[in-house]
Amino acid sequence: MASNENLSEFKLSKSWRWVPLAGWTAAGLLLFASWLWPVTRESWDVFDALVFHAMNGTVASSDIWATIWALTGGRRFDALSALMIFAIYLYYIGSGDFARFRHGLAFGLMTAVLLLIIIVLQRHIIAYPRLSPSHVLDGFHSIKDIIPWSAAKEGSDRSFPGDHATVTMILAILWWRGFNWRFGLVGVALAFFFALPRIAAGAHWATDAVIGGGAMALVTFAIIVGTPITWHIYRAALKPADWALSFWVRFADRLSPEGRDNVNPTRQVLRGMCIGAADLVPGVSGGTLALILGIYKRLIGAIASFDRELLGLLRQGQVLAAARHADMLFLGTIGIGVMLSLIIFSRVIPLSMMVTNLPEITFGFFFGLIAASIVGLLSHVHSKGATSAIWIGLGVVLGLLAATLVPVRTPDASWFIFLCGMAAVAAMLVPGVSGSFVLLILGKYTDAIEALGRLDFSFIAPLAAGVVTGALLFSRAISWLLDRFYRQTLLTVIGILGGSLLAVWPFKDRHYETIGAKMQLIKADPYIPAHLDMTVFFTIVAIGAGIFLYRFLDRLAQHTEAEEN
Repeated sequence: MASNENLSEFKLSKSWRWVPLAGWTAAGLLLFASWLWPVTRESWDVFDALVFHAMNGTVASSDIWATIWALTGGRRFDALSALMIFAIYLYYIGSGDFARFRHGLAFGLMTAVLLLIIIVLQRHIIAYPRLSPSHVLDGFHSIKDIIPWSAAKEGSDRSFPGDHATVTMILAILWWRGFNWRFGLVGVALAFFFALPRIAAGAHWATDAVIGGGAMALVTFAIIVGTPITWHIYRAALKPADWALSFWVRFADRLSPEGRDNVNPTRQVLRGMCIGAADLVPGVSGGTLALILGIYKRLIGAIASFDRELLGLLRQGQVLAAARHADMLFLGTIGIGVMLSLIIFSRVIPLSMMVTNLPEITFGFFFGLIAASIVGLLSHVHSKGATSAIWIGLGVVLGLLAATLVPVRTPDASWFIFLCGMAAVAAMLVPGVSGSFVLLILGKYTDAIEALGRLDFSFIAPLAAGVVTGALLFSRAISWLLDRFYRQTLLTVIGILGGSLLAVWPFKDRHYETIGAKMQLIKADPYIPAHLDMTVFFTIVAIGAGIFLYRFLDRLAQHTEAEEN
C-alpha cells in the first residue's frame, strides 16, 4: 500500500534524548521515593486515610451510592471500562481520513504491545505487598452489607500499585502524544473515575493510584519522549496494519454498492454497538439510534433488498453482485456491532441489572438522549404548518399508546416466541417504538435476556427466526413509505419519539409481581419529584449525559452524510 504518511500527529521520539529521559525518569522515582521516605510517608498516610473515609463513607450515606459502587467495583465494570476505552479509540481512528485510520491502527498495535510489557513488569517486578484499607482501618463500610448481590472487590493483600490507574494513566499519555490533548484529557478523566470504585469499596488506597500509577506513568512518558523504542514498535506495527488495510480495501471495493463508502469499518461497528445496546433497554428503540446516527434509511433499504432480485443473482451464481445488491458489507459491520452489544450487555454487563437497580438513572440517560434527538430531528425537516402538526400529532398519539400498554402473561411455546420476535423487530425498525418494550409487554423480555446470557438456543432459535422473518417483511413497508412519503414519515416518527418519552420518563413508581417464579414489571406510574435528593440529582446528571451523547452521535451522523454526498 502506498504510504502517504502524516506522522505529525504522532509525537514519538525517533532518537535518544537524554535530558527528557533522565528528567522524567527522575520525576517518577522521586514520586515513588516520597512514599517510601518516612518523613513524607506520614503525609501520604494521612492523605490515604482522609480519601478512604470520605469515599467509603458514601456507601453508608446513600443506597444509590452503594448501588453505584456495587455496579462499578467488580470485574464486570472492568470489562465495561475496557469497552469504553476501545470505543473511544475506534471513534478517533474512524473520524478522520484514511491516513489517520492507517496510522491509528498501527498506533493501537504499538499501544497494546507497550501496555503488555508494562503490565508484565509491574506484576512481576514492581508489585509491593500491601494490605488494602478495608483490612487496616477502622470504620469500614462493606458494600455487601447494604447491597447483598454486590460483586465489588472489597479487599486485597497486594493492593500496590493500582493496575487500573496505571493502565489508564499510561493511556492518557499515549492518547495525548499520539492523538491530541483533548483525548489526553479524556484519558485523565477515565483514570480518575475508574479508580474511584475500588477506593470507595476499600480494595485500594488512593496512593496505589497516585504513587503507583503516577510513577509508572512518568517513567513510561520518559521512554516515549526520550527513547526511540516506541517509534520502532510503531514502525514495525505499520507493516501488518498496511497488509490488513490493503486486503480490506480490495475486499470493500469488490463488495460495496456504487456510491457507498465502506472503507472505514470502525464507524459502522460503533453505530451497530449503539443500536444493539439500545435494543436491549425497554422503552428505547434501536431504530431511534439508527435515525440519530444518520444510517436509518440506508439500513432499512439494505434489509428490504433481500428480495427476488437477490435470489435471482444467487441462483445465477453471482455472489459478489448479490452482496453488492444487499449492501452486505454495510449490514455485516453493523451486525458485528449489534452482536458485540448483545453479548456484552447480556452476558458481561447485563443492562437489565442497570434497569432493575438504577432505573431512574438508566432511563434518565435515555430520556435525555431521545429528547435531544427530537429537537435535533425537527431542525433537519420542515415542520411548520398545520399539515406538519397533524403528522406529528398522529405520531405522538401512537407513541403514547405504545408507552401505556400493560405487560400480560403469555404462553411459552416456540410458535409464540417466533411471533414475539416478529413483533419485536417490527417495533425495532420504527424509531420511537422499543422492541424490548414489546417483549416486556408480551412477557418475554426477562426470558430473552436470560436466554442470551446462558445461550439457551431453545429460546434463541425461534426468537431469531421471528426477528429475521419480521425484518424482511416490515422493512419493505417502511422502505416504501420512506421512498414515497419521506417527510410525512419522518414527521410521524418524530411524533412517535415525543410520545415514547412517557415510556422512558425516569421517575416512576414501578410495581413488580412474581410470575412463574420470576419478578416481572406489572405497571409503572409516572410522578414528578417533590424534592431534590441524590436519586434526583444523579438522574438529572444522566439526562445531561444523554443530551451530550446525542451531540456526539449527531456529529458522527454528519460525517456519514458528508461521505454519502
